[in-house]
Amino acid sequence: MNRNNDAHADTANLDDIFKQKRILRSKVRKTLKSMDPSLRSQEDDSIQNEVLEAPWFKSSRRLCAYISCSALREVDTSRLLSEILKSSPEDGGTPIAKKLYVPRVEDKNSHMKMLNISSMDDLIANSMDILEPAPVDGDGNPREDVLQATEPVDLFLLPGLAFDKSGRRLGRGGG
Repeated sequence: MNRNNDAHADTANLDDIFKQKRILRSKVRKTLKSMDPSLRSQEDDSIQNEVLEAPWFKSSRRLCAYISCSALREVDTSRLLSEILKSSPEDGGTPIAKKLYVPRVEDKNSHMKMLNISSMDDLIANSMDILEPAPVDGDGNPREDVLQATEPVDLFLLPGLAFDKSGRRLGRGGG
């Protein structure tokens, strides 16, 4: 009988947490929507500049990134992606070849594959209007360069609606 009460309390706790997160998402979306577009653009540029200048970004070779979605009010990451795709120079001027993997949702259960892209042209909008890799390359061949779970990643770029001071992400609510 005690286990049932504990399970009920846990469920009620989770429901309360999910409700609080929904309310917080709504507040953050309203705040971002009311933000002056030029200020928003300056903030996005500032964040991207900070990342582009960071030694950990410059030295990263294998990266994963979700593509930001302006409709969802996420920080713009387009400049970061462009820099990754063109390979940026090291301090000594030697180019570092960067490899970028982007997730593609494979089915209605949200199973994903991290597929390598070599240009922004490799991306298409999915049913939610979020950019993800096309299932086939420009020649119509299935994309075969898939990041395996055992392969190391230097950096993972994950735009989000909001983050707390510890860096935890407040996502879209679908995860």
